[in-house]
Formats: sequence, structure tokens, C-alpha cells
Amino acid sequence: MSFWDALLGRNKLKAPDLDRVFGLVGASTTLSDDLGLQPAGRGGLCLKPVEGGGFRLTDKETGDLVRLAAKDMKADISISDDEFGYRWIVFSDPKLEDLVNLVHLGASTLQEQGFGEHLLAAVFRFTGSGGDAYLIYNYKRGNFYPFAPRSGRQRDLKLEFETSSALSGELSVEKDTARWYPLWDSPV
Repeated sequence: MSFWDALLGRNKLKAPDLDRVFGLVGASTTLSDDLGLQPAGRGGLCLKPVEGGGFRLTDKETGDLVRLAAKDMKADISISDDEFGYRWIVFSDPKLEDLVNLVHLGASTLQEQGFGEHLLAAVFRFTGSGGDAYLIYNYKRGNFYPFAPRSGRQRDLKLEFETSSALSGELSVEKDTARWYPLWDSPV
């Protein structure tokens, strides 16, 4: 931070730690053994697009690159914008390792082109006997958190706390539960 930033009270955002998503591959064993949650074969990247030619070019290049990588891994990909204007790059692949690599590829490409601050979340779906649960990596906070939606916009808080507890030694888990933002109706 520069002298002027400190004097004027401006904070610079730190770059997101993109490599933390790789920890999910090892942590999936804990989810399976302790909670009966298995990877559901879906993962995605959520970002906030911006206006301008620079972003449009980077967005196109990122889309082309992840499509090529997904084709090579025999994964399906869809890219869409939701009702709030967020862009979703969603992958379907039975291998969690492939999903993590594809999400990381998309995120790192955006960061390398100067758009890392527009990354919002990496989302991975898991399934168990009680229903779906998601592990969400918040790029702004650098932490994972669980989200277990149920019908009627309810949450399975018990499962969310059990997931957080089980993963606390393996992943950087968000301690402030007020920041466990629900991603209702995500395409993942």
C-alpha cells in the first residue's frame, strides 16, 4: 500500500489465492468418509463481467481456452449469465480433479489478464443421502464455506456446520458464518 493510499484510507484488494481450490481434491475423501458426500460431477466459476473491449476479449479467450480444455478432458461446459448479471462457467465431469483443474484454468486466465478482482466464487456440488451440498470458494475472502440448500429456500444448517467442522483441518474454511452466502438457483 502506498503512502497516499494509507493517508486517504484506501485499501488495495489482495489478489485471490487461486491455488486453494486444489485442496478440495484431498478434502473430498473426508467429505465421503465422514459425511457420506460424494462429488456430483459438477463445478463452476462465477464472475462479474465488466463493460469494455479488454474484458470482452479476455472473456472470449477464456471461454475458448476452457472449451478446448473441457473437450480434451471429455467434460461438458456451459457459459451463461444469470438474472443478476453474473457469468457462470459450469463444467460437468465425473472426475473432481478435472473439475478443479478446469475451474482453476478459467480463474487463472482471468487473473493473468488483470480481471482477478471480478472473480466471485468457485462452486462444487456434492451429493449424499440427505440431498445436495455445495462447497463454495469465495475468491474475495480466500476461504471455502458449505451451502446445503433444501426445498422452500431452507438450508440444512446441521449439515453445513458438520461440513465446516470436518474440513477445518484440511481447507481454509470461513469462520464468519454470516459470510456463508447462499447461492440459490446456481446453475452448478
